[in-house]
Amino acid sequence: MKMQPVKSSKINLIGYDKQTHKMRVSFRQNKLADFCYVPEGVFSAFLNSRSKNRFFKRHIQNKFPC
Repeated sequence: MKMQPVKSSKINLIGYDKQTHKMRVSFRQNKLADFCYVPEGVFSAFLNSRSKNRFFKRHIQNKFPC
């Protein structure tokens, strides 16, 4: 899974595997989190969101457990 750097005060990198629909988020506090069965549209919206942290909290956190 290729990780991409993003501009965010809380999130450092995000990655997505199109085949497995698995997403990984790397936080600036050296914490990694994996999310499963994430629709590609949700990942794209996350990647293009103005506030990554706000989008994460509203649309991803606690919604795609592995």
